[in-house]
Amino acid sequence: MNRPTRPPGPDGPARRSRSEQARRTLAARIMDGALVPGAPLRIGALSEELGMSATPVREALHLLTGEKLVEYLPMRGFVVTRPPDDEHVRTMGEARELLEPELAALAAERAAPAERDALAATLERTAAAGVGARFTEYEGYLDHSSAFHAEIAAAARSPYLAAALEAIPVHTLRFRRFGRAGVDDAEISVREHAAVLAAIGRGDARAAREAMTAHVRAVTERALATGADAAGP
Repeated sequence: MNRPTRPPGPDGPARRSRSEQARRTLAARIMDGALVPGAPLRIGALSEELGMSATPVREALHLLTGEKLVEYLPMRGFVVTRPPDDEHVRTMGEARELLEPELAALAAERAAPAERDALAATLERTAAAGVGARFTEYEGYLDHSSAFHAEIAAAARSPYLAAALEAIPVHTLRFRRFGRAGVDDAEISVREHAAVLAAIGRGDARAAREAMTAHVRAVTERALATGADAAGP
């Protein structure tokens, strides 16, 4: 989801930094299971605990709402959402299969040399990132993996398809399935990304479509299998 783009006030950049700090802190607690599904997230208490004013905390909660880690309920306020169940994972996979293979095929046809180079660099960062059991230990991997898909969508130059994909918080929801077990498919996923990149690099739209289809299906299957064993609700 895109970040807000309203013009900042005099303290805008600093406030955005505090908002991002709060977002990352709360996201880590949710992903690690320290904040359980249904737990209330009270702005006043969080502001005091995090040592910042209510405004950046409120902004962080709105960002987490966009990532489907938090929801706002009438009469209750902000609460932690439940991890995605099997049906949610399946339907998310169906949506991805409609969108991402076409974006990959278009990227193979339209990506500029600089965009192909950027994808290769992002893949290298993904492969080098750590994948420990705690969110802070695999957050970098998640960020780089997400960036790889986002860069393909941008290189496709199909804004409506890209916007449809952006509406799905794919990676955050998938990684919640791991519970507190950590990431166990990083090497496999990197190899799948490499196959997509190779096809895009050759300008082979058909191969890019097929490689992305295989990747999305495999990711969905792994998420379903991992979810059956993941800790937590």
